[in-house]
Amino acid sequence: MAATPTIASEYTFDPFARHQFYRDVNQSLVRRAITRLDAILPAGQAAHVVELASGTGAVTELIVEELERLGRPGRVTGVEPSDEAVAIARQRLAGQPVEFVQGDVDDLARLIHDADAAFFCNAIHLLPNKQEAIDKIADALAPHGLFACNSSFYNGAYVPGSEKFYHLCTRRALGWLREHHPDARTSRQQKAQAMQWLTPEQYAEICEHAGLHVVESEQEVAKMSLRSWQDIGRYWLFIEGALPGVPIPYGADALEYAATAAFAELGIEYVPRAWLQLVAQKV
Repeated sequence: MAATPTIASEYTFDPFARHQFYRDVNQSLVRRAITRLDAILPAGQAAHVVELASGTGAVTELIVEELERLGRPGRVTGVEPSDEAVAIARQRLAGQPVEFVQGDVDDLARLIHDADAAFFCNAIHLLPNKQEAIDKIADALAPHGLFACNSSFYNGAYVPGSEKFYHLCTRRALGWLREHHPDARTSRQQKAQAMQWLTPEQYAEICEHAGLHVVESEQEVAKMSLRSWQDIGRYWLFIEGALPGVPIPYGADALEYAATAAFAELGIEYVPRAWLQLVAQKV
């Protein structure tokens, strides 16, 4: 994943993660996977679940809640590269059967062994070598263990009819930059290195190559409000993907303006966006 700039603490994912649709789409994936896990494990056996890129614990909390709902004993290990996010997550879920450790997918071999399930939510699209990452996740799973991931940055995320919103946003953001920061330029080189979007079929092929058989692959549509677009537009990783090479503060202001202008010009209340929800099992 991209190196975290110092300024990133001011441009976080948390405001976006607080939206109800974001909770709903992640809860849907968690329920799909944990329900399958509960059916696989013997009654009463404690489950060990690992979550990669666990952030400040939003999805971790959903995993704990689902285990409790099903009456399945277990523990969750959150693996997160940001020490600041780890500290917040530990405070958020204090007293719960959860452990947070600093690290990423490259640290799995020393941190996790024979996990019953592994989650990687809203982040796999950021990895340049997805095959290598999923190979490492598969190695950390127990026999018949489950891998669950989702993303709204894949080929299929744009719901038909919504393309004009994205085109208009891009034009308005670039226009705002030309007017207010004419020296700021997007970088073609950094754009080429930005997250690559795969199709659901390509994700399934990567899983199969890693010894993981896809048992569920669905695309769920969420209705994203203007406020949610303004919030994601002020997240540093989104800015780097949308406007590579542009200073983060400039990009944040440009994207906020662009979303506001696009909603007003199109006369819309929300933009539909699809999430790929994938569950695979180790064979």
